[in-house]
Amino acid sequence: MGVKFKKIKVEFNLFCKIMKINLYFSNKKNKISFKNLDRKDKRRVKNSPNLLNNSNFISSRWLKFGHKKRKFCISHKNGFSVLATFDKKIAIDMEIYEKRDFIKVVDFCFDKNEKKYFYNSSNQKLAFYKIFTTKEAIIKLKNLGFENFKDVSYFDKNITKFHILLNGFFITIVF
Repeated sequence: MGVKFKKIKVEFNLFCKIMKINLYFSNKKNKISFKNLDRKDKRRVKNSPNLLNNSNFISSRWLKFGHKKRKFCISHKNGFSVLATFDKKIAIDMEIYEKRDFIKVVDFCFDKNEKKYFYNSSNQKLAFYKIFTTKEAIIKLKNLGFENFKDVSYFDKNITKFHILLNGFFITIVF
C-alpha cells in the first residue's frame, strides 16, 4: 500500500549554525471530509469541487492536518506529497525525476543565464530539474504566480537552496 507518513530530518551547517528542516512524506489516499478543511481550503473546494477527489489534494491535506506550525510549505505530484517545516519561511517543490521535453520548457520559462547553464551542462536532465524546481519554490516563497516564472532566477544570491533526489522525485527546498 505504500508509505502513509514518513519523516526525514535534514540537518545542515549554515554560517556555523546547525539548521534543521523536517520533511514529511505521504501518499495517503483516504477521503477527506469538507468539514475538516480549514477556511482557505473550503473556499478552494467550493470553487473546484473535484479537489475532494484529487489524489494530490487529498495526500497533501492529510499532511497539512498533522502540522499546525505556521511555517510550512507543501508540494505534490502524482498523489504523493511532501511538507517541509522550518523555523523561518520556507518553500518546497517536487517533480518526478524523468526524461521529458526539456527544450520547450527551457525556452519558455528560463532566462538567458539559466538557458546557458542548461545547454552547457553535461547532465541536462539534472540541470533542468535544479533550475525548474528552484524557480517554482522561489515563486512559492515570494507568494508570486506562475506568470512571474521568468522574473525569478535560479542564480538569486539571496536564496539558499537544497536539492534532494529521493524515490524518483527531485525535491528542492528554498528559504
